[in-house]
Amino acid sequence: MNSLDPVTTPEPDLAWFRTFVAAWPWRFAKTYVESYPHEYTLERQGDPADFQRALRCIERWGVVESFWGDERKYFYVDDRKYWFMGNPASEKPEDQPTLINRTWLDVTRYREEAAKLGFEGERLDRLAERWKMLLEKARLGGKKGA
Repeated sequence: MNSLDPVTTPEPDLAWFRTFVAAWPWRFAKTYVESYPHEYTLERQGDPADFQRALRCIERWGVVESFWGDERKYFYVDDRKYWFMGNPASEKPEDQPTLINRTWLDVTRYREEAAKLGFEGERLDRLAERWKMLLEKARLGGKKGA
């Protein structure tokens, strides 16, 4: 038996979050294929209560990291990281998150998605290298336009 208090450990939330991830539809963000490959799911695609619980998991168990100088929480689960933008506690609906993003920790795993969009051969290899370079720059917090 685990002697750790389940309230202060992520295991129950982690198990639930894995179920959420498996049940919800994820779509590749085609418009970011040349920069920051990732996927997303929308709140309207399932039970809003489950979506809100997923947001709380990210908020509670995520770690703060920089992305182009902006700080947000990333929840690391099974070779991926999950995040959202917006403020779930806001009273203004337009400020509340309506989607959750995810990406592979090894972004080159999106090669197949890029190939579906016409990237192949050396062009695909260069794209995968570009992903890694841009993500490293973003983590270092440089200016977006630089």
